Amino acid sequence: MESPTRVKISFTVDLKEVPTRISSLIRETASELEHESSELYECATSLNSSGSISHAIELVNRARIALMGADLRLEDCQTLLASYQATQAEISSEHVDTPPSLPEIPPVEVE
Repeated sequence: MESPTRVKISFTVDLKEVPTRISSLIRETASELEHESSELYECATSLNSSGSISHAIELVNRARIALMGADLRLEDCQTLLASYQATQAEISSEHVDTPPSLPEIPPVEVE
């Protein structure tokens, strides 16, 4: 089984949505890893009872490909989280560094 071709996509979301979107990606990845873990346990069990070697090879290969995909997705999540954290810090810094604007005082004429 050949590993799938992967591409990166990007889209714009509101800054407040970022943690929720990343959380969703992490949950999806965890679910896929749970499925692969289950498949590997079944594979190991079947090998203990004289199961098909060729089927086991196929299952192990699928698991490895899924792990590579999960690693890439988790790396993306890590990058997104770091970027989100940096953006939050930058926004906080802008609020602290920017002094409040004072109202303009008209000049006073002295005679």
